[in-house]
Order: sequence, then C-alpha cells, then structure tokens
Amino acid sequence: MKILMIVGKASHSMGTSVVSLSDALATLGEDVSVIAEPTTAKRFRLKNVLPLWPVPTGKFHLIASNFRRLRRARQTLAEADVVHVHGRRAAMFGMFLTILMRPRPPILVSLYEGAADFHDTVFNKLFFRWLGMRASLISGSTLNLTARINAQISSDAAVSFLISPRVERLREKPLANRKERVEKWEKLAKKERLKNRGQLVLAIGTIEPEKRLDLFVKAMEHVTYPATAVVIGDGDPQLLAQLRSLGADAQVSFLGWRKDLETWYEAASVLVVTSEWESRGFVTQEAMTLGLPVVAQPVGRLRDILMSPEAAARPASRHADEFTGDVGVGALLVNAANPEQTAAAITKLLSNPGIWYEKQEAARKRALTWPTMSDVAQKWLNFYEAAKNPS
Repeated sequence: MKILMIVGKASHSMGTSVVSLSDALATLGEDVSVIAEPTTAKRFRLKNVLPLWPVPTGKFHLIASNFRRLRRARQTLAEADVVHVHGRRAAMFGMFLTILMRPRPPILVSLYEGAADFHDTVFNKLFFRWLGMRASLISGSTLNLTARINAQISSDAAVSFLISPRVERLREKPLANRKERVEKWEKLAKKERLKNRGQLVLAIGTIEPEKRLDLFVKAMEHVTYPATAVVIGDGDPQLLAQLRSLGADAQVSFLGWRKDLETWYEAASVLVVTSEWESRGFVTQEAMTLGLPVVAQPVGRLRDILMSPEAAARPASRHADEFTGDVGVGALLVNAANPEQTAAAITKLLSNPGIWYEKQEAARKRALTWPTMSDVAQKWLNFYEAAKNPS
C-alpha cells in the first residue's frame, strides 16, 4: 500500500510517533513516504521525506517555488492510496490541497493533545466540524482527546497510543527491589559525588515553566522520611538558576541531562511528576516499565497512563483533588499545586514497603498491556484498508 504521511512543525511526541509508525509500517513491507516541515524532518531524521512543505518566506522570488511545491504535493496526495496527517497544521495542509480533488484520497487525521484542545472556542468547533465532514478517520493521542472528538463530531475516533521507543526493550528487564535500588543508588551517588541522604526521589524533565519543578522543590521541603532529591534535565538557564537557588534549602540537586536514564530509573525509589501538562509521558512510561512507583497529578497523557480506562475517559475535572489519593495505577495521584500533599505521597511510598511493592507490581503490569510498535502499525493498516475500501 502506498502511504503518505504529512507532518508540520512537530512536538517530540508527534515527531516520535511519526518516525516509529513509519519505520514499523516499512518493516511490514508498506511503501511509506513523508511530507514534512523541514526543521521537523531534520530534527527527527525522517526517512523518505519529500521536499514539498511550503517554506515561509518574505522573498518575492521564492513565492513561485512554493506554488510549485504545493502543486507537486497535490499530485503526490492524488497518487497515494491513503494519506495520514499528524497534527492541526498537517490536517489543514492536506484538507486544503484536496478541496477540489476528484477522486479524493482517504485522509486519516491524528491529533495530539494540548491544553488548547479543551477550550470550546469558535475555532475549535469549526475545526472539528470541518474534519468531521472531510476525514475518513480522526484519532486522538489520548482517551480524553478522543472523548472530546466524539463530543464535537459524529466520528469513530481511535486512540493512537504514543509509546516510548524504549518501553519494548525495558519490559524484558527484571525488576529491582527496594534493597537493590538502595545499593544501586549508593554506587551512583558516589559516582556523581552527591551526598546520600536516603532513598533517591527522582524528577526528570526539561527545565521549563510548564514542568513546575518549583513545586517539586517545595514538596521535598516537607518530606519527613530520609531521601535525596535529584532533577535530571536541562533547559532555560535563567529558570535553572532560580530553581537551584530555591532548591538549596530543600537540598535538591539539579544535574543537567543524563543519557543513561535507565540507570537512574533503577536506582530511584520514587519518580515525581509535577507538570501542569504532559503531552506524551514517555519518562513516566519508562519508569513504570522498570517498576518505579510514581507520584503525579494526572494531567494530559498521564491520565491514560496512571488511571483506569473508565476514569481516564471522563472529561478532565477543574477540581485538581478529584483523583488524588491511593487510586493511581502504579502511582499515588496528587494535586501537584499542593506541595504538602505531594510530600505526603512521597513519604508514604518511601516509608511503607507494602504500598511500594503494590505500586511496583501494578506499574509493570500496566506497562505489559501497552502495545508494541508492530501492534500499532498493524492497527493503522487495518484503518487504512477500511478507509481505502469503505463498505
């Protein structure tokens, strides 16, 4: 089957999804080509990229070149058996080019959840209505976004589960128990020249306001059990300086980025996520696969990862305390804006082996239910065939 992927300027989750799905489809013997925004194509090293995405320019002599790109892109769409677009910009690109095309190729749309998707704006309503009239299938990257799609239009939305590329390999590793984690942490602390004050409490993420690492620092000030707090990640230098100053009293170490995340997952006793939003949750997926219990607020993608399917499918509540407490799958769910509550959950996991092992078992069990990329690719092939040959 001749499959054309279209992706605009992509987030990490979107870019990773396109790469993984394209490679898996190619492995299954399908003919996959991609129209991608140039910086996206370079960043994610996309294969079989066609240089047909319009280049923004104020130079008059390049306008003709963009028209040629659009004309060739339209021809490429017409020759494809199916077109799979990723994200809003790609959807608009594909829909625009096929407005007057007869016959029109089947277009399948994958949307990737962002905070704006929950605003009932006029634009959102018109956008969903337009897609509902033109697309063969619309899928959401999370159960919550899928529920929103179904509420906006009459469409059978599918969930395109964004899986970390590392998960499949990590599932084969044995779980480290509490004693083994403490021993691994002792060795790692010496290697990193860090003072070992107790079990390792880990936060991983880019240094940006959305991650709310200041809430992690404040929570560690209230943890009443011996613990060492470490943040892995880099980003905004000014924000990092502020966080380091704030974290001095809480004795939180900011180490910058580390490539060997697996080593840190296996040495830690708790992973803490204080983000205002998580669009993919790859770190949480990887940690859970290695049996590391999580303390987090179920925002964005974390709803699917840390909650039961029934609870995750419900519209997100404006009340952050709705899903707090001992109800998470492999996790204790908290209102991250309440540092005392986060600290209490961390202390509970560190001090109570019974609860810790219960969450470890649940985390690995949940990870084993996640599909492989081959499973995801086969699922999409079924969607492609159905769109190509509608009954």
